[in-house]
Amino acid sequence: MSVIGGPPPVPRFEHGSRVPGWDEEVDLLKYPETVPDPATTPVPEELRQTVTEAMSRYPDPHSATIPALHAAQELHGWCSPEALEQVAAVMQVTPAYLWSVATFYDMLETEPRVGGPPFHDVYVCTNITCSLRGADELYEAMIAAASGQETIHVRSFECLGACDIAPMASVDGVYVGPLDQEDTGQIVDDVLAGRPVLEDKQLLRRSCVQPPGPRTMLLDAIDEPGLNTIEVYRRRGGYESLRKALDREPEQVLADLTDARLRGRGGAGFEMGKKVSFLPHGHMDKYLVCNADESEPGTFKDRELMQKNPHQLIEGIAIASWAGEVNHAFIYIRGEYAQQADILDAAIAEAYQAGCLGERILGSGHSVSLVLHRGAGAYICGEETGLLDSLEGKRGNPRLKPPFPAIEGLYHGPTLINNVETISNLPHIIAMGGKEFAKLGTETSAGTKLVSISGDIQRPGNYEIEFGITAREVIYGLGGGPPDGREIKFWFPGGSSSPVLTKDDLDITYDFDNLAKAGSMLGTASIIVVDDSHSVLEVATTLAKFYAHESCGKCVPCREGTNWTVKMLGRIEAGDATPMDLDIMASVQTAIIGHCLCVLGDAMAMPIGSMIEKFRDELEAEIEAARLGSGAGASGDVIPIGVADPQPDDSGAALIGEAGGRAGGKPEGPIPTH
Repeated sequence: MSVIGGPPPVPRFEHGSRVPGWDEEVDLLKYPETVPDPATTPVPEELRQTVTEAMSRYPDPHSATIPALHAAQELHGWCSPEALEQVAAVMQVTPAYLWSVATFYDMLETEPRVGGPPFHDVYVCTNITCSLRGADELYEAMIAAASGQETIHVRSFECLGACDIAPMASVDGVYVGPLDQEDTGQIVDDVLAGRPVLEDKQLLRRSCVQPPGPRTMLLDAIDEPGLNTIEVYRRRGGYESLRKALDREPEQVLADLTDARLRGRGGAGFEMGKKVSFLPHGHMDKYLVCNADESEPGTFKDRELMQKNPHQLIEGIAIASWAGEVNHAFIYIRGEYAQQADILDAAIAEAYQAGCLGERILGSGHSVSLVLHRGAGAYICGEETGLLDSLEGKRGNPRLKPPFPAIEGLYHGPTLINNVETISNLPHIIAMGGKEFAKLGTETSAGTKLVSISGDIQRPGNYEIEFGITAREVIYGLGGGPPDGREIKFWFPGGSSSPVLTKDDLDITYDFDNLAKAGSMLGTASIIVVDDSHSVLEVATTLAKFYAHESCGKCVPCREGTNWTVKMLGRIEAGDATPMDLDIMASVQTAIIGHCLCVLGDAMAMPIGSMIEKFRDELEAEIEAARLGSGAGASGDVIPIGVADPQPDDSGAALIGEAGGRAGGKPEGPIPTH
């Protein structure tokens, strides 16, 4: 569906990392905030106990800021001044500090809500994949269905990590989908009646789509009942790799990881063995952080691993902690993954009880603690240093590098950061040996890889492949290809931040190096398929709005470049653009790439730039159609600024300006206001 003539755009900017007022001047005449007196500030006992317990889990109690704000919001319905005062009294910080954190995260409400508590939150995903499957219309239907119900709060939300059930929604943390507009009334009825919401469409009931046949490791027996419990996991040989690793020296375990040539599965593709080797040796506080903030649109592989086989991840963390001689480990999970976090919490408790975590694990001399930390909705926290700041109880702003986390990371200590899929490979590497693992896949892309396939595809879901097969085999052989009667227009090979490829690129070998040679990247290995029923402008606009919303605003190229891109795409929709706008927009993307503190700006610029390059003819046609529809006339009637009738100089030659226009004279015809 083209944007032109389509439904009104879905609101996407009600909240976010740059809330209204973020750029206002500080009132220098205002007295500085003070820390509330705990002796005179009344705090509900339940909240006090929750906050105090959260503070006890971390080396620095400030890390409990987000858990404390979650607890305060649950009690008060929002992060009200009273709620912040109470939390501040317990944590002994200023309410202003808590306010600065709360205003950064999408899941923390900083405006009063009508009705309740209790409140019911319905988040309708309106990002790329869900948008392709009718999410905008679903959102409008959900608003209509909940009209008049003050306790039900409906919000459009960016990617919720469930693209395999698009279009979908999160109802009080329960994921349901694929949804029809007719389901919205049932959702409201179920919520008001206190019933489980759309039981037959709940994500937890969905089986993995991995077909039998090719060798699997991470998805092996993934749907076996009870695999999320330690009893079933151990019955299948779980934690034997940890025991084997603990019987060896850390250097020997690290050698296995190095031999495996396991490249990071979170996007950058850096070898994990090398990362571990960068950690300094000696007695000091070192940290391991598992990045489970899976927020890249189109990506949902880590969600399935945590949900169905959490002990595989926990065992991998324990092995990595031994290889890196680390005693403190954390899992930073995105706040939207509420059900998966509950499953992980239960699994961690089981692992502690079984002696696989804690002091002298499995009777060895190694001790390691593991804390599950729930985020609060911010894409930028998937960036490793933004994640570290968030874990320390701050706004999730990326840090300047160097120093790199391996030298100075969490709490200023050496820190190893890897994502869920990467760490989940470790039990298999130890079991089979690093050199045997490296025989799988290709020379530069070893092992198997989870691929999330979504969008205009017949069999969306997670698939485990061995590196070396073609993209066509993945999209058509596993995913079933686009709907009948449709053709692929373009596809994202590695999540929304990867430059797009077209149907002519389907025979590329799907691995790190060959996708890079094709001008794109493997990224998170999350393929989003867009068929010929959608316009490039539609997808580009959705993409640009997402990154503009998620930019932390810390550096100029990203902060301004993402907003400029949204505005320029808006000019096309409004009929104000000319083909020159495409040149300007392409130059903005070039100015962003490589000039930001982190890669969020690049994550928008790379796919938008590739769309302009590969689909310029279509975008120019959209420009002309929009101009004619708005009554602005064809772009050929517009004379760009600086272009006028030639004025000869003394030699009779025209004076040519730097921009290709001729100097002197007055331009004729309308001049666009760029």
